[in-house]
Amino acid sequence: MKSVADIAAETGVNVQTVYRRLNKVKQKTDDKLTEKIDGITYFTEVGERLIIESLSSVKQLFNTVKQAESAEILFLRERVKELNAEKSELLKQIDKLTTHAENLSRLNENSQILFAQQKIESLPPPKLKLWERLFGKRDKN
Repeated sequence: MKSVADIAAETGVNVQTVYRRLNKVKQKTDDKLTEKIDGITYFTEVGERLIIESLSSVKQLFNTVKQAESAEILFLRERVKELNAEKSELLKQIDKLTTHAENLSRLNENSQILFAQQKIESLPPPKLKLWERLFGKRDKN
């Protein structure tokens, strides 16, 4: 007869999992599955067979799920790499566009300054006031 700890070690699960599975198996059958000797729970031959079958089916299901999750995790990791590469490329484009926008802003400022200077230069000289016309005072600019 094997104890709960022996079955847990043999199947690769913890003791709590064995007890949980034992409670579920007990609900399905009327057979005596365990005996307590000196405070330690031991399985009968029928109980040992049923619990090992039950735990192995759970473990197979877990492995199947784990493999599916592993494939999905690999896919998601690849997708993250792709998205990081796209993000990197977009950041480079943003930097270039920012530089171009700054250059355009400086060019616009310069063209406004040049336009203002050309406008000032194209203005006719100021008219002389009557007094200056009569007495000949002129500013030399």
